[in-house]
Amino acid sequence: MSPRAIFISGFDFFFYSKEEERKHIHVEKGEKSAKVWLEPTIEVATNYGFTSKEIRFIIQTIQENEQLINEKWNYHFGREQG
Repeated sequence: MSPRAIFISGFDFFFYSKEEERKHIHVEKGEKSAKVWLEPTIEVATNYGFTSKEIRFIIQTIQENEQLINEKWNYHFGREQG
């Protein structure tokens, strides 16, 4: 199960269930994919095919939607909101 957090401009931001505990989000658009850490800071963990411009868009989108993403992470993984 891969619940979607955001879908914007063709970029799909989602979580994989039963993956590692460190808070992160996956992003796909077409054949491109990336994994972005959400803690302790927002940073790209892996990038397969996104340009630097697309990565900037991804990071900016995560920053602008950080509260929503955290709420969806907490809901999906059953964590209490802090």
